[in-house]
Parts: sequence; structure tokens; C-alpha cells
Amino acid sequence: MNPIISCFSKTVLALSVFTFTSCGPDSSEDSSTASQDTTAAVVNDTASPTQDFFYSLPSPLLMAKVFRKTGLKYMEGVANSPDNVSKYTSIHSKTLNLGVYSADLAYTVLNKQNQQASRYMGSIKRLSDELGMSSLFDSDDYLNRFKNNLNNEDSLITVVCELKSEMDVFMKDNEKEKQTLLIFIGAWIENMFIATQLTKEANKEKVATRIAEQKYILNNLMNVSSNYQNDEEFKGLFLKLNELKSLFDNLTVRGEDEKIMMDERQLKAITEKTRDLRKEIVG
Repeated sequence: MNPIISCFSKTVLALSVFTFTSCGPDSSEDSSTASQDTTAAVVNDTASPTQDFFYSLPSPLLMAKVFRKTGLKYMEGVANSPDNVSKYTSIHSKTLNLGVYSADLAYTVLNKQNQQASRYMGSIKRLSDELGMSSLFDSDDYLNRFKNNLNNEDSLITVVCELKSEMDVFMKDNEKEKQTLLIFIGAWIENMFIATQLTKEANKEKVATRIAEQKYILNNLMNVSSNYQNDEEFKGLFLKLNELKSLFDNLTVRGEDEKIMMDERQLKAITEKTRDLRKEIVG
């Protein structure tokens, strides 16, 4: 095997997610992540493992920032088209693609594609309305604030972060754990898809490192998803995620600091499986 990457220790990653509370303009967040690249999640010792996972979900914006630091650039046509929003008719597909569009929104904002980002914001509002979450946008007029600040990246990031926080509170108050999980899965798969599709355009070793790190996030994701594996709508998604997990399980972990090794063949397999799973989600 010719490893192309070796990545961070399992112990450094804690719950293996970036704390979603670190949401803000680039200047402050990049300075904190630059020093250690990953941030251990905040864990409530009195919470259940499921609650721990939901408390520590990374925002789509933060996930996109992590991948952007590897050198990923914007490429037209990689993200899911905002015009596809009308295709999603079931609650299940709407919830998953709310997550997908959240990742696409972050991807476009961070790459200063602000007109396209405005279209993603519109698709997110439409799905939120159809899922009974219209109050999220009404509470602080997020859509108009976003459109009125298209030339101010920091303001756009602030709006995205505030909306994410508002959604977190809404989901927690209404005990929507399954919906929270689906949104995160959609966002996570979309970020993974974008990263794997753009490896040729960036520092391949750095991107591969970030991709391999997802092994720990996926492990925790599958632990929580197992609560819904017998759910009629969820079980197909669970099986596909499990297939992806099996590819990550094949990555070699070496040494006392548990470094993950991944070769070109393994990266290709993960890329293809991610693409297939994403295709099933976005249609």
C-alpha cells in the first residue's frame, strides 16, 4: 500500500466533530482552527450518547471551512442545483436536502458566489416552510437580511450562523432528533461529495487527510442512526451509510496515536460510494 495521507489521532478528535458553537466570520474562526485544525466537541457529561452527538454537531459552514483550508476552490456545477428544490416531495427527502442546501449555501458564501448563495437561501426557506419551520425565517427576516448584505461576506456568515443557531433551538425545543439527524446527514454527505470531487483541484494530500478524518464522525453518526435503522423511510439510507462506513473501516490505523492511513485505491472507493449515496439523496 502506498499511503497518501496520515491524519490526526483519534484522541485528538474526541467525539470527532468540530464544535458548532465556533460559528462566525473567517477572521476569528480560521485563527482558532489554524492552530490545531480540529477542535474537540463540547460534551455534556450528564447527557446520553445520543444527546452528546446532537449537542456537538458541526455546522455546514464550519465543515465547509475545514475543507476550504485544504485549498478547495469553487467549481460551477458541483453543488446541487437550487432549481431541484421542487423535486423533493416527501418529508424525508425535503429534510435531507435541507441539509444538502445548507452545505451548498456555505460552499457558495465562502467562495464569494453570493448571487448563487442567495438562490440557495431561497431554496432553504422554501423547504423550511414546507417542513413547518417558517417561523425560523420570520423571526428575524433572515432572507431579506441575506439579500441586503450580498456584498458583505462577514454579514452573510453572521446571518447563516444565526439561522443555524435558531434552527438548533427549534429542533431541540420540538424534540426533532430524527429530523436533526437527517439534516446533518444531508449536509455531511454534500460536503464529502464536494471535497471528493475537487481533490484534483487542490492539495490532494491535505484533502485526503480531511476526508479520512470523517471516519470518526461517521462512526458516531452510525451509532446514532442505528436508533432509526428499522424506520421504513430511514433504513435504506442507513444501509447505504453502512456501506460507506465499511470502506472507512478498512483504513489502517497505526501507532499509539492511532494515525489513519489511506491509499489512492481507498480514496477512489470512498469517492465513488459518496457520489452514489449523494445521487440517491439529491436525485
